[in-house]
Amino acid sequence: MAKNKQRKKIPKGKVKEEQKQELEKQYQVRTSKKELDILGLVSEELQSCSSCTKLKPYVALKYFRSDWQCFSDWNSTQLKEFSGFLAHLGNHTWQQVYETASRKPKHGLAYTTYNVSDVRNAKIRTKLEEVSSLISEDINFFELRVNQNTLRVHGFQSQSIFFLVALDKDHEAFPE
Repeated sequence: MAKNKQRKKIPKGKVKEEQKQELEKQYQVRTSKKELDILGLVSEELQSCSSCTKLKPYVALKYFRSDWQCFSDWNSTQLKEFSGFLAHLGNHTWQQVYETASRKPKHGLAYTTYNVSDVRNAKIRTKLEEVSSLISEDINFFELRVNQNTLRVHGFQSQSIFFLVALDKDHEAFPE
């Protein structure tokens, strides 16, 4: 008596869906509602712009080194100029910021990239090296002018964020 066995086909679509679900479970991260809202905003911002150069910068203090210089070291005039700098920076795209580089004579934001090892002041170089060890090695540090005199800020960019690392009220990193 021969049994008529029917082979059951494994549904490839179902298997692929299960694999995808398992893979997603491996990369799940617990987040709060607030974090999801923030991540969602960033995601929408990045989706609406094909390139970060079209994004408007904003400043974050995550890597700020107040043990070099703190805002309390700046006088009221310098703080007002810094407030103006924030507004000025936020009214530009990153492409417009980049375009302020290498102009002679320098004016505006004067975006200037550099190697941390080239910083002339040892104390500020040490602070920048500390942060450099915490971030990806392909990220470039740069200086921006707060005013046309000596006020400068140092940091790096990631997406639309300018991570402010150090204040430099007397242009000590690269004295002229």
